[in-house]
Amino acid sequence: MQPLFNIRREKSQELGPFNYENDWCTLQFHSQIEVCIIHEGEMEMFVDGNQRVLKKGDISVALSFMPHAYKTPIHSRSSIIFIPAHLCEEFIELTENKHPVTPFISNPQVYEKINEYFSLLQDYSINEIKRRGLLYMVLGTVLENIRLEEVKNPIDTELISKILFYINENYKNDISPSRIAEHFGYSQSHISRYFKSCCGINLVRYIALMRLRQAVILIQEGNQNITDCILESGFSSNTTFYRTFKNEFGCSPKEYINNCRKISIYSPKGT
Repeated sequence: MQPLFNIRREKSQELGPFNYENDWCTLQFHSQIEVCIIHEGEMEMFVDGNQRVLKKGDISVALSFMPHAYKTPIHSRSSIIFIPAHLCEEFIELTENKHPVTPFISNPQVYEKINEYFSLLQDYSINEIKRRGLLYMVLGTVLENIRLEEVKNPIDTELISKILFYINENYKNDISPSRIAEHFGYSQSHISRYFKSCCGINLVRYIALMRLRQAVILIQEGNQNITDCILESGFSSNTTFYRTFKNEFGCSPKEYINNCRKISIYSPKGT
């Protein structure tokens, strides 16, 4: 499975925390820090290549641009706080070019402490100074309980964020690696290598997946014929669309519709 940039989350400034039952999240990444705590049941978590089934009292931490996903097998109750990078610049500096040896925390005392901060953050009558302080208490507690190590090939998060935003705004148009490189003032080979090293996916395929995701959404809505879905999603031809669809989902669009298969738009073939 290839992670996709969560543009909706990236643009959101909501801090939460948000409370969920039976929560799930497809494989994605964004610049915001994401801290999740489990109150009941179990959740299958994937963060930056690490997988674990988390239970009551466990915590997961996804740093900026760290791929993550989770799902609830049977039942779960959890809370998540999303912290935009501009609200925790000191934390970003301390964790820059580093990643946790493990992004999971299993410590009852730490759970009680962070859960208390989460509860206080739900009081929207508190002033912004106190709210910012609580955010730092959460992040400070996280830093005390995860061991960080240097990243061998650090990424320029500002540049990759701009590239991802640019792709999101233009993937329906005639966009290509050469056009992206020209827009940002780099060579095509440099942009392609840089994107692959940051996101773990070929730039051409990422653009195709963005278009494919949009096409599948339109097909699921059922308001247009497939040809219109293809054109509106940025594909240049039916042939390209059908080939991409078959490669990613293992079936044709017609088979998809006839069988009423609810294929996840983030879960291509082979995940």
